Amino acid sequence: MAKSSNINQLENVLNDLSKVDGVNGSLIADGDGNVLSHRMSKGADVSLFGPMAHVITSSSKRLLTSAKQGEIQRVLVESKEGKALFLHLGNVLFIVLMETRANIGLVMISAKKAASQIAEFTKDMIPIISEELEVPIKIHIEKVTPTEKTAEISSKSGEKTNLTEIKTEDISKVVEKVEVQDKTEPTTENVEIELEKEIKEQDEVEIKTENSITQPETELETKTTEPQPEEISEPSALIPIIKPPIAFPELPKDVKVPEEPEERSNLILDIYKAIFLAMSIGASKTMGVAPARGMTKKFLPVDSCKKLLEGVDVKSNSTVDFDKIRENALKIPLDKRETEFINDFSKIIQDITEGYGQVTGYGAFRGMVRAEFKMINDSFGNAMDELGIKGKIHPELSILFE
Repeated sequence: MAKSSNINQLENVLNDLSKVDGVNGSLIADGDGNVLSHRMSKGADVSLFGPMAHVITSSSKRLLTSAKQGEIQRVLVESKEGKALFLHLGNVLFIVLMETRANIGLVMISAKKAASQIAEFTKDMIPIISEELEVPIKIHIEKVTPTEKTAEISSKSGEKTNLTEIKTEDISKVVEKVEVQDKTEPTTENVEIELEKEIKEQDEVEIKTENSITQPETELETKTTEPQPEEISEPSALIPIIKPPIAFPELPKDVKVPEEPEERSNLILDIYKAIFLAMSIGASKTMGVAPARGMTKKFLPVDSCKKLLEGVDVKSNSTVDFDKIRENALKIPLDKRETEFINDFSKIIQDITEGYGQVTGYGAFRGMVRAEFKMINDSFGNAMDELGIKGKIHPELSILFE
């Protein structure tokens, strides 16, 4: 988190930006999705902007990289009511909202000036990392065996590269060239001229640096004893895939519902643990681990599900602390567990799903959890039907069990 003195400086930057004609709001968020400072209109759900900005910039970065379009500089989103500019400054995300009538060139130059100041004030913060290492974790379910054939792509140097980091030095250079000595606001004519210069200079920089920048070499490591694949000769052709630091385990096939009440309640806990893990993986793949952790904590209905969620936190890998949930669950009388488990867990899943539906959209979220939910259905599907779990799960997720 930024220091209070830096927060004040960020507020001053946004206040100055708000004076630019056509700017309708602005916001700065850290890698956890926490809002550091903002100038947004009343009624806006400010807490959603950090995670949403992370989703937009990360997805755009991956698309541009896969299409070999180079490093992402900025993302501009247009709608009937206005426009939104997203900048990834390495340590923070910077969003500028503007009206439809706004002179986009003028706002772009002003935003770049603000971005260089923001980058300076937040340079000591922890950078936003969009690519995470994959570390398998294990669900404590009887007869579960961890997946053995897991292929990992890692850098030979062991370092992670943040492909979305914006070149703040380049921003500073552009700002220095655009700024007028008497500190007056740039005119529309000057803005258009400077934008043309910037595009030409950016093209020259990309041409000069294309051959001088060495891409990190990659090699394929495998956990099996099978023969190693041939060495990859063109690592630049690989498309980077963001993976959360959690992996879904192999589940037992076609689980049956036992007759003993205690065994039935334990099975219900195992089912919901698998569902919670799948949702955590989906959220992490969609928006990144840190924002997913922050949003999941926000969405947990602690007040309405106190018996299960008392003292429950979300771990650094974005997974809900299900060991604590299990501990709380075992305090409920045995004859009431089945009913209370299904009712409360359905409520928790509904609230989390509704939350992520607002941030990423239901379709995107379903797409990220589809593979894991298929595995759950293959394992627990018949048991979930018999226990009545599918009938109470959120409609947007129940589609995946059909």
